[in-house]
Amino acid sequence: MIWLKRSIALCGLAFAVGACNNDALTRVNQNPNAPSSVKATLLFPTAAVSSIRLARGTLEITPSAFVHWPQYAAEYQYPEISYYQFRPTTADGWFNAYYTGPLQDLAQALRQTKAGNLANQVGPILVVRAFDVSTLTGFWGDIPFSQANQGDNKIITPVYDKQQVVYDSLLKNLADANAMMSASAGAGFGSQDPVYGGDITHWKKFANSLRARLGLNLSKIDANRAKTEIAAAFAAGGFASNDDNAQISWPGDGTNNNPWWDTEQDGQGTRDDTRMSSTFIDTLKSLNDPRLKVFARPVADSSCNNAGATVPQCTVVAKGGYRGQPNGLDAGAAGDWGTKASQLGLQVFAADQPSYFMTFAEYSFILAEATERTWITGGKTAAQYYYDGIGASLSQWGVSSADSTAYLAQASVIYVPGAVGLRQIGLQKWIALFTQGFEAWSEWRRTGYPNLTPVPNAKTPDKQIPRRIIYPQTEQSFNNANLQAAIAAQGGSDALNKRLWIDP
Repeated sequence: MIWLKRSIALCGLAFAVGACNNDALTRVNQNPNAPSSVKATLLFPTAAVSSIRLARGTLEITPSAFVHWPQYAAEYQYPEISYYQFRPTTADGWFNAYYTGPLQDLAQALRQTKAGNLANQVGPILVVRAFDVSTLTGFWGDIPFSQANQGDNKIITPVYDKQQVVYDSLLKNLADANAMMSASAGAGFGSQDPVYGGDITHWKKFANSLRARLGLNLSKIDANRAKTEIAAAFAAGGFASNDDNAQISWPGDGTNNNPWWDTEQDGQGTRDDTRMSSTFIDTLKSLNDPRLKVFARPVADSSCNNAGATVPQCTVVAKGGYRGQPNGLDAGAAGDWGTKASQLGLQVFAADQPSYFMTFAEYSFILAEATERTWITGGKTAAQYYYDGIGASLSQWGVSSADSTAYLAQASVIYVPGAVGLRQIGLQKWIALFTQGFEAWSEWRRTGYPNLTPVPNAKTPDKQIPRRIIYPQTEQSFNNANLQAAIAAQGGSDALNKRLWIDP
């Protein structure tokens, strides 16, 4: 879609000198030093890696929204995003990066593998595409989908599909992906698969676990549909341990690194504007959570003095202690917190720290909630799934068995069935989703857990935490009629506080 727009712009320039025709347009898109057709075995791994770099890098690394809005971290140098001042150019960048990057690669790979009847390649493509598209519809609601990435069919102004239609399609795609993949269904991607190394059993588990996530996302708008989808995904079989986690395991070789390592000063980047949020730090401290020393570093300055004055909202901690920065401070106040608030833990920045599409911990919390709501039966109790989720997260971050046992035995952690249990699931899921901020923000929209307080300098119209992001300005230039139709269909507002269909 977007790549053809660029060609059209070039074609318009050529038209001024009488040189634009179909052959010219074709030649513009040809690189004389590269093949004109790329095989799916190269397109798919490229798309999978670029998908995770977007979801767990571009969308996450400050000053971006999804480490701030769930109140994991705060900005002390560029605080605008902390108080919900969202830049239109950011929406442009995300939209273009997805549609010209992994979604374009996946569209081409899907056409090739379907034509070759390669079910064990079609399945993983559908799963990664569902992951990407669910993120985009989570941003905007109605999005280009059924007509997106069809420049080869001369569709350059795609319609926006309703969010409900997008969800219907993704859930069907994931069910189909699980059903089509099997040992007898032909070649997979083998060693070129950067997620599971060609293991079809793991891809089936990922398809079902992701189906459960998307099914749960429907709980506010259609609880019956949510129940049906989660029950079907559970019956088909999702993640069973951390060995099933859908992740990119970075070599950490200086080229293929954890995106945080590439960006931050603690790695090979230059950024040093991230500090832990007081909301997150205070929660971990109140629970005596052993992940605190993994997720954060002790403060550089345990005092609250700055140039002879006391920093407002700062509480003195012991030397070697942890302290978070309040979210939403203006630039002047935020600038006082550089040495006063904990930086993110070095393991978060490690060059070889994996980036996660989805984890066993998250899937366990989905099953805990579904069991508590009696949407699934025949498995463990809600409490057992809840403890599975916490234990998986602790293990994922290297917490010892002894510390895990002590943590789970605390009165503040022990599961209490009913409404209290649902709140506990929401809180522990939020903690476990650290470094997967978009998922945490999506869960907060759905459940209200944890009970996040909007920041004092909020720039949203209702002074609340954003429920969506604004549409890209580039679409006003290239696809405005369809864009305006989508905005009108969703109530006529493109504001950050406008609720999506999935978030009534």
